[in-house]
Amino acid sequence: MAALLSSCFTGIESTPRISQGDVKRRDAAQLTPEQQFLADIMPLPPSQWQTGKRFFVTDDKISIIFMPSDTGCDSLSGSDLVFESFTDVPSVTGNGATMLTFTSPGHEGELHYRVNSPTSDLQHRDRLEVPFAIERSIVDQVDSLMRSRTFYITTPKWFVASDGKDYFGKRHIPVTITRITPGTYIYPLRVYFTAGDSGCEYWIPMTIGSDRAATRNFNAVFNFNDPRKRYPQITDETWQMIVNSKVAAGMTRDECRLALGAPNSFRTIPVYNAVVEQWNYDDGMYLIFEDGILTRYRI
Repeated sequence: MAALLSSCFTGIESTPRISQGDVKRRDAAQLTPEQQFLADIMPLPPSQWQTGKRFFVTDDKISIIFMPSDTGCDSLSGSDLVFESFTDVPSVTGNGATMLTFTSPGHEGELHYRVNSPTSDLQHRDRLEVPFAIERSIVDQVDSLMRSRTFYITTPKWFVASDGKDYFGKRHIPVTITRITPGTYIYPLRVYFTAGDSGCEYWIPMTIGSDRAATRNFNAVFNFNDPRKRYPQITDETWQMIVNSKVAAGMTRDECRLALGAPNSFRTIPVYNAVVEQWNYDDGMYLIFEDGILTRYRI
């Protein structure tokens, strides 16, 4: 009996231990190439900040983070902040605080941003955010990876570079990236590009990162490869409608999704002898499908 018990095998003993690296590799394998692109670009942790590190100021509201004694900090939008140093300072709680010192070209004197953590704690953080500012190093890295490359754009909502006016462009066509510049605090990147032979330059906003605010990353607005090749069953006539964000009765759900993007919401409508779906978009737009075929819509 002892021999029998000692040889008992449950299967658990030989199960290999799964490491954090294994999990990361598995998750990475499930991502598309577009999702993996730029995924390694992230803010530098405070431990790697060096004197001279630059931030682009996106909004004059940044003045609220500086000390009351700092003057002339209410018109910094569009300029750079230059990091100078961390300095430990006393705090009301006694736990310590850190004063971040910045300068700005064209601005006299220093600017001071107080963080309620001692420097020793900051050095262990993954990131330290400067409100209303974008790290120049992130913009520069994205620019180096995207400039002069050609991608297929999936959004028709463009802006004209010369005057910033809205422009309704095309979907799923090749565009060539001309430059990346800082954007806004919400959309930190402006991606400039040309389309076709017109020579006109356009731009779209883009996010980067993995936090909840990063809803418009590279994979949401670009493809590496021509989407047309993935849908050989779609006729040329229908594809031209898709490129121009148009739909017509008789189109399939896949074709409508390519033309207008995913709906904000949808519902199934119970009817006799058919499966009816309604897709809802912004501004009261909707599509109605019967058995997967578009029958009615309002655009």
